[in-house]
Amino acid sequence: MPDSCPACGVFVGAAALKCSSCGALIHSSTLEQIAAKAQAAAASGDLQAARGLWQQALPLLPSDTLQYRSVLAKITELESRIGTGEGASHSGWRKGLAALGPVGLLLWKLKALLLGLTKLSTLLSMFAFMGVYWAMYGWQLAVGIVISIYIHEMGHVQACRSLGIPASAPMFIPGLGAFIRLKTMVVTPIQDARIGLAGPLYGMGAAVTSLLICFLTKQNIWGAIAHFGAVINLFNLTPVWQLDGARGFHSLSRWQRGTVLATALVLWLAASEPMLFVVTLGCAFRMFTKDAARDPDATGLLQFLGLLASLAAVSMLARGLLSPH
Repeated sequence: MPDSCPACGVFVGAAALKCSSCGALIHSSTLEQIAAKAQAAAASGDLQAARGLWQQALPLLPSDTLQYRSVLAKITELESRIGTGEGASHSGWRKGLAALGPVGLLLWKLKALLLGLTKLSTLLSMFAFMGVYWAMYGWQLAVGIVISIYIHEMGHVQACRSLGIPASAPMFIPGLGAFIRLKTMVVTPIQDARIGLAGPLYGMGAAVTSLLICFLTKQNIWGAIAHFGAVINLFNLTPVWQLDGARGFHSLSRWQRGTVLATALVLWLAASEPMLFVVTLGCAFRMFTKDAARDPDATGLLQFLGLLASLAAVSMLARGLLSPH
């Protein structure tokens, strides 16, 4: 039991769970360790171990906090999944596909990506969304745009599943985009950042794949899909409002945010991609907000910088392929 608050250093009593001075959770470090182990257990299909770990976290949280309610919801959700035998089923799938090596891993990823298409609401909203872009740009680009956005959203869904956080399948809004709904609140800034950046990570994969197909087939439609994917995912990295970049910034310290700002500015000057200037403005704004993380998140920073650089490269290469020679 710590005798002082880990955030502000004020003395706390032996039974305290929350600092009376700054409101920080006294056992935050232990809770993060438990959360990481529980998420790993859930990701590997051991739902009972994940449930047991989350149950260990409850006594360390004040019962009137959002974190307590979120952990309780996780336990309830895991108990529901255990009751349906989901963990054993998924574990069996993974073991069988693991025997196939890289091909099995690819099949597992494809299976996971296709799960969203089992929801009627997702399919109907996808078709409505596709119809809008079909009328404006033709069926090929419309299909490419819808698939790119779907893969982006499934990145969020898969990140939630790996963290043991239930989420809805993607819903498309014709002419605007798509979204998913989290069924419980995120526990830590790092979890929020991982979920937020998972969408652009998957979206980048779709954009890179489209770019490679364009190189191989010399068909400009693939270059247009790659460029769209790069631009829309860069837009989502703008760290404002409810965009993915805002969630990615949730776990970054102030100097890390400054690093992202400098990188976005340099990439904008190098790649001449207007969307990078939008990201730069958003980063500059977040330098003056008071919500920076106290502790740096090295993994989150590397993910953010890698996404900016990769998407800038895809945008620049796609524009080169589409420009007349």
